[in-house]
Amino acid sequence: MTVPADVRDLGVPSCRTVAQVHADSVKTLGLDPDAIDLEAPEAIAGLVRRAVAFLAPCAPRTLRETVLRGLLGLVRDQSWGDATLGKDGDAENAGAEGERPALTLRERVSETIQLLVAYGDLLELPGSDDSGGRLLYLAPPTFVRVSPGVVFLLGGCIDGQENLPEDLRARVSHVNHTRRIYLDENEELLQRLRAFGFIELPPQLWLAPPRRETPSELLGRAERALGAGITRGEVAGLTILDPARSPTYYRGRWTSPGRRSGHFVARREQRYGADLWSYLELVEGQVTRLADLPLQRVMPDARGCDEAWRLQLAIDALARHPQRFRVRRSAPSENIVVDFFSPIPRWAQRRWDVLGEAVEPDRSLFAYRFPRAEFSAVRRDLEDDLWLTELEPRPVIGGAS
Repeated sequence: MTVPADVRDLGVPSCRTVAQVHADSVKTLGLDPDAIDLEAPEAIAGLVRRAVAFLAPCAPRTLRETVLRGLLGLVRDQSWGDATLGKDGDAENAGAEGERPALTLRERVSETIQLLVAYGDLLELPGSDDSGGRLLYLAPPTFVRVSPGVVFLLGGCIDGQENLPEDLRARVSHVNHTRRIYLDENEELLQRLRAFGFIELPPQLWLAPPRRETPSELLGRAERALGAGITRGEVAGLTILDPARSPTYYRGRWTSPGRRSGHFVARREQRYGADLWSYLELVEGQVTRLADLPLQRVMPDARGCDEAWRLQLAIDALARHPQRFRVRRSAPSENIVVDFFSPIPRWAQRRWDVLGEAVEPDRSLFAYRFPRAEFSAVRRDLEDDLWLTELEPRPVIGGAS
């Protein structure tokens, strides 16, 4: 999207016009100001990476508000509104049955931060105190060669220093929140990246899924951990995922415990930072057992949300109302678009960032577009590792998606 001709009418006093500052800002991010503006997903991702390079370690809320202040007066969307994606802008609470509301700029920045954490640009690590809070860091300059012809770039340098020479910067392809370089035949790009301080991350580590197990096996592990987690009394700010509610309306599944009894995926407030994820037992609305997620903290950046989402997938599959995905049937095309109604663990999202790209959702939580040649592998992930089933497609009216 090009910069609007009347962007200078936003009225920011400066010796340079707003249009000039806008274009310079986009160019500084390594993007083409004639092709996109600062509200594009690629630009917002670049701003987040640049801001965290100066702020880290920082809380997600601090990062979000810093990016928003930098955009003040430079974008047309001034109706920022309050974040409605959950505490600290967690994207998993977005969406509504039948329709996803238009996101405010604050919500889009929050969603981008979460995408960059899942992608690996940002590291979410425990704080140095005992508060249970987690802080964001910029990953060191890293590359992942996912195929003979494509290298994905992660992280960056502190204080916003540029670590790529101009000729390589010009070759970086920005696709939504991802960055990649396509290799020329027989060139020694990997050696050049190492010489400029990049760390090579093996693709099997970056894309590694959890060990394959059935829904019963995953739920069994959670139940054994819950058996050792005896607790009593009130748990502040507790909400639970109600498995009896529609799996195609994620936001509507979150509710207060009420007088419910049973085992649930839950979130609970903490004084600082994002809510904590748990698996717990309720008896008449009172917590009797509780196990924090993730159950096994093998890696310091292991996220409770990833295990919680997969655990809920297992619960829904065993209850015979599995979570769904929808394939858009469109006019003849080389691509297939898949709509999702609930969040997914980051190992799956990274794989889909490689195989496809995020696109605008259609009455869903989020969506990805894949080449038809890749979709059989995607479908195996959905059905065998995430236990999703396909929702009856909506009828197509008109052209391609």
